[in-house]
Amino acid sequence: MRNWMTPIIYTLMALAAFFVAFQLITDTTGFLGSMITMVGVAVLIYGAIYFLFLRNRGVSGGSGNEMKKYKQAVKQSKQKYKQPTPTIKKSPLSKVASKPSANPKRNRKRMNAPHLRVIEGNKNKDKNRASF
Repeated sequence: MRNWMTPIIYTLMALAAFFVAFQLITDTTGFLGSMITMVGVAVLIYGAIYFLFLRNRGVSGGSGNEMKKYKQAVKQSKQKYKQPTPTIKKSPLSKVASKPSANPKRNRKRMNAPHLRVIEGNKNKDKNRASF
């Protein structure tokens, strides 16, 4: 089946290339106008298909349920680590007007380090280090 289709396809491609070259030489403005029209129609068709069918599938092709879970996890992570919002830099005059706190150690909260973990060991081996 492919043996007799191959020459037909090559012939159609050669005729199309000849027609494009002929159209470009004889009527350049009409050719460019028709090309712009074809590209515009193709973009409109692709946009309609994308917004009707492909948009709801998500960026990575995952289901909507997975995306909801991901967004919820991101929200929980932001709440846990309290990521600060970007601050606007103030002018140098406002720095002079603000007072530094009297005791910076008192204002600082003790922060839990989530990367540190207590490892449970053998509790039976209590050594009295003072007896050595």
